Order: sequence, then structure tokens, then C-alpha cells
Amino acid sequence: MRAAVSTVDDALPISPLEERESVERRVAAVLRELIVSGQLREGTPLVHRELAAKLGVSPTPVRAGLGQLERDGLVVFAPNGRASVSRLTREDFEEIYAARLGTEGLAARLGAPAVSDAALAAMREMLERLRVHAARQELDEYLGLRWEFHATCYRSSGRTRLVDEVERLYRRSERYNRLVLASPERFRESVARYGEFLAACEARDGDAAERIIHTAMRWAVDRLAPTLPSERD
Repeated sequence: MRAAVSTVDDALPISPLEERESVERRVAAVLRELIVSGQLREGTPLVHRELAAKLGVSPTPVRAGLGQLERDGLVVFAPNGRASVSRLTREDFEEIYAARLGTEGLAARLGAPAVSDAALAAMREMLERLRVHAARQELDEYLGLRWEFHATCYRSSGRTRLVDEVERLYRRSERYNRLVLASPERFRESVARYGEFLAACEARDGDAAERIIHTAMRWAVDRLAPTLPSERD
């Protein structure tokens, strides 16, 4: 008599990965929005079970979502395992922007010479909308569209891994980006550089596009860094 053959289905209660990962992504996305928008302020404790109850999920995807946000620099874990919203500090801001300076400058230099006519048309249309959002100080709309405007150039490089890293750093800097745009004057200065960036892309001038990105990054650091607390304070 042959022994019964055990199968994976018999031995392990495996749930569909796609479904489980989707829940984890949604948890991370909801918490990210609450943190970036300031509804969960820096230092706010993030208790797994409380969050799970509010979100209507088990603690497992909450832990996974918080782990993702820790990698993105939005959440910190204490030695006892308790999570909280990370602080906004001068050092963190300067380090993120230094990394953006290198990766985003490279993406601009490689992307601008390769931008298609269709991509340029899309960038022109987005720039007009950005100017409207800037005039109205519509921060959420402005920041979301700003990424798509620049990413249209960056994606033209064909360097998917590079663009993914640029976007990761951009998303990590979102709380700081909101502070940079703290006045109508800052909006005007910001959006003026996008016209220069578009002109560099229209000329297929990668060096000029990179210089404009670098100038914009340094402008942001010069205005915000002195106002942020140091980690040593």
C-alpha cells in the first residue's frame, strides 16, 4: 500500500501573495498620505493594534506597511520595537537632497536629449497647469503634477532603475517639499524654473537640464535647511 503523498496545499496555509501584498501596499499608502499631509505629525506613536483596528485589517499588514515606511524614512522604530513618525531634521533634509542632486541630475542629463515631441507636448500642457496651481497655491495638485512633469523627461532616458530611485527619493522628500513651498513667492520662484527646464528639454540639452535641476535643489536647501532643527538639538 502506497503512503499518502503530502502536498504544499495540505501542509501550508498559504494565502494568495498578490492579495496579501495588495493589502500591505494599501496600508502603507494610507499611512504615507496621513504622514505627508501632516495629519500624523512627527513623533506621533504608531501602535500596530490601534492602526489595524482603525484600518480594518490584521496587525500583520500594518507591520509590513510600517516597515516600508521605515525604509522610506517616514517612520522610525525604537529599540523596544515601538514605531513613531520620524522627525523633520536639517541633516535628514540635506542628505535626501544631496542624493536627489546626483540621481535627478543624471536622469535629467540622460533624459533631455531623448525626449520625444509627444513628451514635450505633454510637458508644455503640464507646465500651464502647474502655473495655475502655483497661482492658487494648490499644494497637493502642484506637487503631484510637478513629479509627472519632470518624470516625463526622466523616463525618456530609458533608465528604469534610475527613474525608480529618483521617484523613491522624491517621495521621501515630500514633507520637506511642502515646507519649501511656504509662500506665494516660493511658488513663483519654483515654477519659473520649470519653464527653464522645459526649454532645455526642447533644445535636447542634457547639460542645461542637469544644471537647472542642480540649481533648483540648492535653492530649496538654502531656503529650508536653516529653519529646520538639528538632530543634535
